[in-house]
Amino acid sequence: MENKLWYYRNQKHMTLQELSRRSGLSVAALNKIENGNTKDILLTNAIVLSRILDVDIYELFCIEN
Repeated sequence: MENKLWYYRNQKHMTLQELSRRSGLSVAALNKIENGNTKDILLTNAIVLSRILDVDIYELFCIEN
């Protein structure tokens, strides 16, 4: 799934470990999402990530309205 997780995480100067701690998702799961190695992300997890990174969910996951 195309996304900008890496970009926005780095804009916040946040490590994968920090995002993992704050989101409750494992580092491995976040790594898979960042690298586009998964097409399956729960909506609740997508919402949590967008809130932590303070970015619109559509922008974060490259979804056109």
